[in-house]
Amino acid sequence: MILSYAALAFVLSLLLGLLWCYFNIRELRMEKVDNLNFLSRQFSIQFDSAYDVMNQVTDYILSDMDMLDAIRGLSNSDNQYYDRMRIAHETTLRNKLSNNYLLSNFYRVIFFNPNGNLVYCTMNNDESFIDIVMGEENNQWLGEADSLFGKPFLTGVHKDNWKRDKKEEIFSMIRAIQGEKMGYIEVQQKASVLEEMFYLPDDSINIIAVLPDNTVLYSDADGQTEMFMNLAEGKDDGNYRLGDCLVSVSTTRAGVRMILAENMKMTGRAEKNTLFFAFLLIVCVFGLFMLFIVLISNRLTQPIHEIRVLMEQTETTDIAKAVRINTTDDEIVAFGHAYENLLKRLGEAADTEKKLSILQLQAQFDALQAQVNPHFLYNVLNVISTRGLEDGDEGICEICGNLAGMLRYSTSNVERYAPVKDELDYMKRYVNLLQFRYEERIQVTITCDKSIEKEILPKIVLQQLIENSVLHGYNNEDVVMRIQVRGFRDNTGWYIRMEDNGEGIKEDVLHDLRRGIKEIREKIHVRNSAIEMEIGGMGLLNLYARLYLLYADKLVFELENTKERGTAVTIGVKTEREANVQRTGSR
Repeated sequence: MILSYAALAFVLSLLLGLLWCYFNIRELRMEKVDNLNFLSRQFSIQFDSAYDVMNQVTDYILSDMDMLDAIRGLSNSDNQYYDRMRIAHETTLRNKLSNNYLLSNFYRVIFFNPNGNLVYCTMNNDESFIDIVMGEENNQWLGEADSLFGKPFLTGVHKDNWKRDKKEEIFSMIRAIQGEKMGYIEVQQKASVLEEMFYLPDDSINIIAVLPDNTVLYSDADGQTEMFMNLAEGKDDGNYRLGDCLVSVSTTRAGVRMILAENMKMTGRAEKNTLFFAFLLIVCVFGLFMLFIVLISNRLTQPIHEIRVLMEQTETTDIAKAVRINTTDDEIVAFGHAYENLLKRLGEAADTEKKLSILQLQAQFDALQAQVNPHFLYNVLNVISTRGLEDGDEGICEICGNLAGMLRYSTSNVERYAPVKDELDYMKRYVNLLQFRYEERIQVTITCDKSIEKEILPKIVLQQLIENSVLHGYNNEDVVMRIQVRGFRDNTGWYIRMEDNGEGIKEDVLHDLRRGIKEIREKIHVRNSAIEMEIGGMGLLNLYARLYLLYADKLVFELENTKERGTAVTIGVKTEREANVQRTGSR
């Protein structure tokens, strides 16, 4: 037993350690994912803010009427006053651009056009000259800016292409001014601004900013930039575990993709530490379990041994003997009382079994006696039939023959069900007996398709329909009782319909019958046992109950008054397909 408890303790300790390890590692990974999500959102917000500020500079230039008039004036070189006004226009632009905000927040803001006009402001105080020819020749993004029809175009990091010396690393926003020879606005920032914007204190995380044309705007991944870009290629915004890397992809409003990648090998070290602590936890918990098991087993072993000895020594002759166990443990004492109660119940069960044996013998005797009684009745009917033959009365012989056949059919307990053909034969015998009583006042017509003669019904169903019609359908003794029984089959199932020309069923009685049918169906669904005995009698409700127990939802049972004041009862069984269709429709 101790080995079993030890195995259970080991399994529980292992399960506890694994669960602790699983939840800690999952928490560690979720923390990494949340951290990357947070950083991705922060960098996206920061970059969009910087992008919006650069875009606002271009909006500021194009929304200032003095600057816009100066740009239009510089674009029209065919004007006869062009040379005289050029300096004035350039001065207007230069004064407007040389405000403190632009000088302190941007590396350089430039306006230039194809006519050779160049106006700029710069934060570089020692800068004296920039070369417009060199700038236009080396500015490979002008075509891209033209294709955007006035929308800003963001370049990657590149050398300052406006100066021959001091090649500063910068990135730019270029915007083509709409109109013929209207020119371009370029807002420049140092590449160091990106380094400040995307600074990461954690060396295990790398960030890459990729422009919509797949140009790298910023990367601190050194030689792994291309690898991270390939991992994120085709990925929607979200988080991905790709190889040894956890990658977070997000897209800014400017269309720049932010790729944050964290090397999970660093996280792997933390996971190894978690596994080590999980192992220590398993060992400690298992040790505590084993100590507890040893202490408890020592306390329980002695009284359990006493109970086992007592059980082995218990005989049927001393079942009622009191059980005494020397222990103060409440559970063991309760167990002893339970064993004592079990012995008492066993004694009571033994007495009950003796009584049941006696009852079983009595039931067998009654069954044999019940077989004798029908046999005696058959003999009596044979005597009467023989006497009728001696007296030349064939009617008595026929009555006795029909009674004997009906008695044999109804008292047979071998089968509870019979084919439709046997039910019709039984009904015909009953009709023959009725005709001896009512003579010409009863006319019964029976027709049945041979295709349904082998279908199964509970015994004595059709005879009940005739009996109910004769007993309850005719109060006027002068009326000729015409009853028609018809069995047929169609594409929905097989049916037997009985119609009479009686006075019909009163509406309140018909309502009560239908309500009773509904209650019987509900009772059968709740408990499918002894329902026929509970209903009792041999009326229509009993008939419905026996049919429903046999065919359930496939049963058709209809009661109605005909147009000729008579009553019609239809019983039948629908095909499986028809029953399924009706069941689906009722839902």
